[in-house]
Amino acid sequence: MKFTAVIVIAPDELEDKVIEHAQRAGATGVTILPGKGIGGKARKTFFGLTFEGTQSVLLMVVGAHLTAPILKELHSTLVQGTESRGLAFAIPIEHLTGIDMRQVVRFEEHLRREDT
Repeated sequence: MKFTAVIVIAPDELEDKVIEHAQRAGATGVTILPGKGIGGKARKTFFGLTFEGTQSVLLMVVGAHLTAPILKELHSTLVQGTESRGLAFAIPIEHLTGIDMRQVVRFEEHLRREDT
């Protein structure tokens, strides 16, 4: 079975929604890391202090067949009209070790349900 790493960078307030949508599309486990970043827009300041919003970096290892459905599901959460509220992308995984075999079983069960 082939796997993909799906990475999502989104504001903290969207974290739960991103997880919910990713799981709805078939993701099982999610690793969450705190982050902060600098976008293309000027930073907001308040009394001379720079305000930087905090972000979450969400990492998911999924079966390659789930990549497109997950990204499509996340699109509605991350993109509102012409404004982007986050970023999601996928990277194919060439080699993998240490994955919980229960996740592999869930991937296979998901595939079987799609076939019927």
